[in-house]
Amino acid sequence: MTRRLPPLYPLRAFEAAARLGSISAAGRELSLTQSAVSHEVKALETYFGTALFRRTRSGLVLTRHGQRVFAVAQSAFADLSGLGWESEGRDVAGTVTIAAPPLFCAHWLLPRLDRFAWANPDVAFRILNVTVDRPELLREVDIAVVWGERMPTGCDGVTLMSATQMPVASPALIAGAGDAEPEELLRQHRILHEGTTDMWRGWCERAGVDLAGTPSEWVFDDPALMIEACTRGHGIALGTLPLIEGLLSEGRLVALFRQALPAPFQYFLTRPDPPPAGRAASIVFDWLKTYARSGKGGPAPNGRT
Repeated sequence: MTRRLPPLYPLRAFEAAARLGSISAAGRELSLTQSAVSHEVKALETYFGTALFRRTRSGLVLTRHGQRVFAVAQSAFADLSGLGWESEGRDVAGTVTIAAPPLFCAHWLLPRLDRFAWANPDVAFRILNVTVDRPELLREVDIAVVWGERMPTGCDGVTLMSATQMPVASPALIAGAGDAEPEELLRQHRILHEGTTDMWRGWCERAGVDLAGTPSEWVFDDPALMIEACTRGHGIALGTLPLIEGLLSEGRLVALFRQALPAPFQYFLTRPDPPPAGRAASIVFDWLKTYARSGKGGPAPNGRT
């Protein structure tokens, strides 16, 4: 049976518009007119029989189906881009030191390194933990991914992705709650968080949710451990998308609310300026740049409300 695949050129235009958050920006990247990009996106919407974008005053917002198409398209295009590194990288050798937050490493970086490592067996990696509190480390590594408000000074780099956040819990915790409303769940169960509750309270204020009266809390200095505790049913955590997309799609976590609100920070892909010598580090940096995207948020695929 012949596979029925989406048309490539409309898919390319849609992916660029979704990644950049703008029809005109997609046109500039693809050397097309704004009208041509709009026409291509409309053709893809006709193919799927549903809208992929909602046009708002602040820009394009992906519909739920648009989010699914974008996730698949962006991953496919990034994999195709990676074929270039495979063909030219067989003779690349050396050790590349990457510093990144542990949650980012576990749920975003390592899954993507699988393919690169297979294609480049002579490239070794040294993975270090880095936080915004250790800026001196950024000058001692080949590549760093930083979670913060702005690009660190003295670095060369790009915005890798924006992020959104929403309260999440384990399916077992949700199942045991019966018909309790999401806000009631926040008052009934333990809150898991890093450091202070500032980020939690900021999300609740913007979402119009009352966090008062929380019975207890667990505090973590490692967000990866916090998310692991959440999957084990120890409480409700503020999950960061796109890092927990896999856990949501696998059903290991469930979103309490449909609303994912922009996080106060972004992920930046950086390297020292001037960049370190070595072809391996340069190739890995350029490969990671192919994943750079806006990461606009939207409804969770399995939200409760």
